Amino acid sequence: MRNTIFVSCILTLLSLFCSSVTAELLSEGRSVTASTELQSASFAVDNDMSTRWESSHQVDPSTITIDLGTTSELEQVVLYWEAANADTYKLEASNDGQEWELLAESSDGEFGDRTDTFQISGKFRYIRLNGLTRSDGNFWGYSIYEFQVYGEPIYNSVEETPSNVGSNIALEATISSSVGEAAFAIDDLRSTAWEGEGDAVYLSLDIGEATELTKVIIDWGDDNAASYEILASNDGNEWVTLVDAYDGEYGARIDSHQLSGSYRYLRIQGNELSEGSSQYTIWELMLFDEALNFVSTNSTLSYIPLFDSSYSADESQNWYVEEDGTIVTFASGRARSRHESEESFYTFPTFYFEHRSFGLEIHDHTPKGESLIEIYYSPEYAHYRSPECRSAYSNVYRADFNNNAKFEDTPLIEAGEDGSGQVWVCLITFDAHNGDDGILEAGEWMEFEFQQFLGQYDGDENVEGQTIYYTNTYRIQLGEPGIYLVNDNDIDESIRSGGSATATPIIAGDSVPATEIISENLSEQSLTYYVGSDGSWVSGDSDDATQATYPILDGVDIYDTYIVDSGIADWAAYMQEVSNIQWDTHNTFLRGRRLFHTDFDSGDHEEEGNPSFSELADLATDLKIENSCFACHINNGRGPSPEDGYFPETMVMKLGSGGLNTESQALPHHYFGHLLQTVTSDDKIEAEGQVAVTYEEVLDYYSDGTAYTLRKPVYSIEKLDDTGSDIVYFSPRMPQQILGLGLLEAVPESEILEWHDPDDSDEDGISGRAALVKEFDSGLPYIARFGWKSSHASLTSFTQDALNNDIGVTSGNGDADCGYEQLTCRQYSEHSAELADEYLQDLVGYLQALGAPPRDQDSISNDSVLAGEGLFSEAGCDACHRTEMNTDHRHPLAELRGNTIHPYTDLLLHDMGEELADSLSESTDYNQEWRTPPLWGLGMAAAVNGHSSFLHDGRARSIEEAILWHGGEAWESRENYRSMSDSERADLLEFLRSL
Repeated sequence: MRNTIFVSCILTLLSLFCSSVTAELLSEGRSVTASTELQSASFAVDNDMSTRWESSHQVDPSTITIDLGTTSELEQVVLYWEAANADTYKLEASNDGQEWELLAESSDGEFGDRTDTFQISGKFRYIRLNGLTRSDGNFWGYSIYEFQVYGEPIYNSVEETPSNVGSNIALEATISSSVGEAAFAIDDLRSTAWEGEGDAVYLSLDIGEATELTKVIIDWGDDNAASYEILASNDGNEWVTLVDAYDGEYGARIDSHQLSGSYRYLRIQGNELSEGSSQYTIWELMLFDEALNFVSTNSTLSYIPLFDSSYSADESQNWYVEEDGTIVTFASGRARSRHESEESFYTFPTFYFEHRSFGLEIHDHTPKGESLIEIYYSPEYAHYRSPECRSAYSNVYRADFNNNAKFEDTPLIEAGEDGSGQVWVCLITFDAHNGDDGILEAGEWMEFEFQQFLGQYDGDENVEGQTIYYTNTYRIQLGEPGIYLVNDNDIDESIRSGGSATATPIIAGDSVPATEIISENLSEQSLTYYVGSDGSWVSGDSDDATQATYPILDGVDIYDTYIVDSGIADWAAYMQEVSNIQWDTHNTFLRGRRLFHTDFDSGDHEEEGNPSFSELADLATDLKIENSCFACHINNGRGPSPEDGYFPETMVMKLGSGGLNTESQALPHHYFGHLLQTVTSDDKIEAEGQVAVTYEEVLDYYSDGTAYTLRKPVYSIEKLDDTGSDIVYFSPRMPQQILGLGLLEAVPESEILEWHDPDDSDEDGISGRAALVKEFDSGLPYIARFGWKSSHASLTSFTQDALNNDIGVTSGNGDADCGYEQLTCRQYSEHSAELADEYLQDLVGYLQALGAPPRDQDSISNDSVLAGEGLFSEAGCDACHRTEMNTDHRHPLAELRGNTIHPYTDLLLHDMGEELADSLSESTDYNQEWRTPPLWGLGMAAAVNGHSSFLHDGRARSIEEAILWHGGEAWESRENYRSMSDSERADLLEFLRSL
């Protein structure tokens, strides 16, 4: 809300002077960015003289830029400087944020609190202060209490933004124009615009059928119309004027008009250009066919799309069809120590990041009647002999193939001197499945794997570690494109939580010698035998032997060992890449995984046998929590569980100062920064503190009278650096699981905003809201989707934040996590080494390419699971844990585009009630808000994490306890669960464990 003022009061710390002004204060609460921020740039426009923007110290030049939201007639600027101010600086203005015009300049400024006032003129949207040199005696930076801009906005625009942006029917319409590229006006991109020169210029939309129209929004560029008409028609010949607009002025604006009537065609007819315009420019033309709910100005979501490029569906798929009907599918793979039926298949052998990936082209000729599959195999590094190609499973649980396939004896293309470029061809010419007629026909299934022999010659010194490997197992359905997870269309579709970017299912079983079993239960098809501490079979006389009973997958009719379903490899479920991964992405993934598992202090790899990454040694400097990503996200999971008296080293204690920034994100502690860093590697900087936790038991009852207990955490924080002020505002956080993140990044903003309803306008009791954040590299607002409280929009920002704050590794534009009062930390962290951008991108690529874990194919159709799924919906759980979302075609990774996914989240913030609130700020609303966590992979959580602790602070010791802690918007769902019978609750939990 703008404040109209009649006096501009110039404040200093000791006096108050007023000068007469009649204008609006345009800058208050507006979007503001700065080249650097020790204290938030938003403090310069908060109309509060007790706060101030502070730039990084001794950085010249430094800028602070205000986006006034719309083009305005500027009249005056008043700058309330703190003592650390400018000697020389410029005031500049712009309408596009790129080309700047000089408004005023100042020199000979003196050190000390002062106020500078400028009378200015011109029509602009953006205004910035460009500090060139600091005043004599200013050894710090640039510091401004208030940057006030006065003037008159040009009111031809409506600044409201529709909350249900998905109802823009112009996106599906056909568009034409008298001149220019009309499609740019409805491509949903603000990086392209329709431009039309000349008289009687128009844009026409054909909606396809007569539709009841309610609103049109025109997003004009600087060059626009002074007068125009909005016309409508049902035959394209006879037109009716709906709107006659005039008095438009030059400068970017948004015009919004209410409409009524049922029409098929809509036309924007330009009649006269605004003064100063040379053409008509429209960024986006939006048309709506239903009443829209507009959020108020103070909660409008003005955001930048995370990805502004758009790709076609053809560009995004991993297959194509040749003119003769041959289906060509592209795939990639990596070296595996054993077969998919064994635990080590799901791990990464030593040196996995060197020479051990490959690309595939699968040419399926069955659609044209040929019994032929050609597989072009391109290893990253040459093979010294023909690889082996095995196809047609005879026993999936033993990885037994009937071996009907064969590579040619010599490569199709020889390797170059560096070992790259080699290509081999495997031919599958008949179907060797047991009982088949041998002819490869459309609709049938085929599986195959390879065996690798790395080296340009046997003993090649360029290949370290193992040289003979197996590979991924590939499943295809003849006559259909793509790679399948299982040989059944219905099951394949039902388990794909991440669409085509779902990870490979874990199907490994434990091998138990027939001579070592304790008993076999034939009716239940289960086996009792001895297992060790790691869950795998051991002999009965082993020190750690205990009895266990598991289902039998394969018996001893042919073999002398059983295969049992003990979940022996489930711990690796979160570590698998997307199943549709392509070669370039795969290499990035493997390089990034190496970084994820590297200790940034020693350079050592967290998995034994891998070489040290010396270039990364000693990067984890100054203050931190751990030395590597993997140290917290063990197995890509959540790290150890907190227990009474034990606060794990992998947990983080977030800190605040009590306030919130303009995006409603918590401001850091003035001294300690964003989190309490418990470790220091520099004796000049003290570790900040340590945390202890105890628990209080909370007794409650289900509706049927059954008792249950919850545990409520109580935290105590001991400061180790006494220079810092008391810690009043804090929030404990467990690491989040790392899986399917790229798919969440690929969800478009429009999909998230479909459920954005902060005022509960539909009165369903759910008021989820999308969070806005400013990313490190731009300072512009984006819709957040990562973090317990939605604090990051992109995986780049998410990764930088973890590197900077948790590990003490600076990267990109991120700075070490020093509070602005923490002078020692700021002094020495400025000299820290920085992670190269190529490594940062590899880390991000690794996170993006981690697949969403598939659902459990063995239980997905169980009666209990199906009943639990119905109860999940009946209880209202799916009001926040949204069962389905869609990715669009804008993400840089083709593998993530165009997928229907089932993460069971809406990526929105919800009030979860007082009991789950933290104390990170003075705002009760903020403290009670948490982002809906995805539920995919929930069934594997115990195997991956080694515990079943949930929620942001790990207080819940089971899925059931996590449900029982729900409050606020989720209170009714919790009560519905509490009212269920014991068997119904069991069914609901069984469903959740199937995810």
